[in-house]
Amino acid sequence: MDKEDPRVARLRSLVHGDAHTQKPRKRPARKPQPAVRIEGDHNIVGNGNTVIHARTVRPRNVIDPRASELTEVQKLKLRELLNDWVTVHNTIRTRARPLTHGAAWSSFQRKFRVTSYQMLPAARFDEAVSWLLQKRAAIDGMKTAPANDPKWRARQIAAIHARCKSHFGGERVYLPYIERNLGKTSLADLDDAELYRTKVWLFKKRPPDSGSKPV
Repeated sequence: MDKEDPRVARLRSLVHGDAHTQKPRKRPARKPQPAVRIEGDHNIVGNGNTVIHARTVRPRNVIDPRASELTEVQKLKLRELLNDWVTVHNTIRTRARPLTHGAAWSSFQRKFRVTSYQMLPAARFDEAVSWLLQKRAAIDGMKTAPANDPKWRARQIAAIHARCKSHFGGERVYLPYIERNLGKTSLADLDDAELYRTKVWLFKKRPPDSGSKPV
């Protein structure tokens, strides 16, 4: 048998030894995935850069108009008075901050502790009307009102006639007052201050059989 070349034998030994001693190759460690978290108002964050906004579902208050104690005519009256208040404020108080319908309505809500006209008890309707009229009257009574509102006089006279019709059967109950106190016989003869004074007096006058308080 021929003797094997020592160099070949050594090479075979090295190759054979590596086959038994070579360690299995390790797989690279998997990079951990960032955890999904929720931040703020239902903001879901995943993979570090994906943001999904989940909408907040809030219960909606549904008011049944049939459950309201007020009639449709009464509700309309309150809306008209509130609109008048806003209009008069923004017409006369030109240097003041504008009054929005939202701000006026918020004042009404705070005063009567309601979130809708539907929620106002019928027993407080007259009180609500009086409160809204007072808001408008306070602006009408400003010294700058006649100059800033071209319709100011017409509105005061219309309010006086409407009050006589609704509370005194159409009788001109203001006539003895202006004759005795102002020496005039007609609303048209009154100056602006006298006209407003007459209106205030009339709205404080008690209608027949109304009890002890003006309405």
